[in-house]
Amino acid sequence: MSTLLSIGELSDQTGVPATTLRYYDELGLVPPEARTAGRRRYAASAVRDVGLILFFRELGFSLAEIGSFVAGEREQRHGMIDDKLAELADRQRRIEVARAALEHGRQCPADDHMKCPRFWAIIEGRMRGLSVAESHAEAH
Repeated sequence: MSTLLSIGELSDQTGVPATTLRYYDELGLVPPEARTAGRRRYAASAVRDVGLILFFRELGFSLAEIGSFVAGEREQRHGMIDDKLAELADRQRRIEVARAALEHGRQCPADDHMKCPRFWAIIEGRMRGLSVAESHAEAH
């Protein structure tokens, strides 16, 4: 049997706090291989499992999505990737609109941003149910 890691050793090797590792255990994402005297003991592969979680978290996946991804079949995983790509594309579009609005704010010729007619046109568009992107496009 290979040597098992304590939660402290797993924490040291991954940079993830022990409290977070316990939470991952509660969610079933990184269960311990065994318990010795009530203490969690992890297989060496848990380092890789934590790395996978960190990778997917950085890509914007929730812990629930990560659990589904790991447990899912190939086709389900492809669907989840497609969904995340669509979500990221939408987020990127909204960020680009926000950047454009802020750039306008930086370069606005109005003496006072609160008196800028384009600013208020965007606000009025939002009040009519338009998105910021639609309001911004309409104001320009």
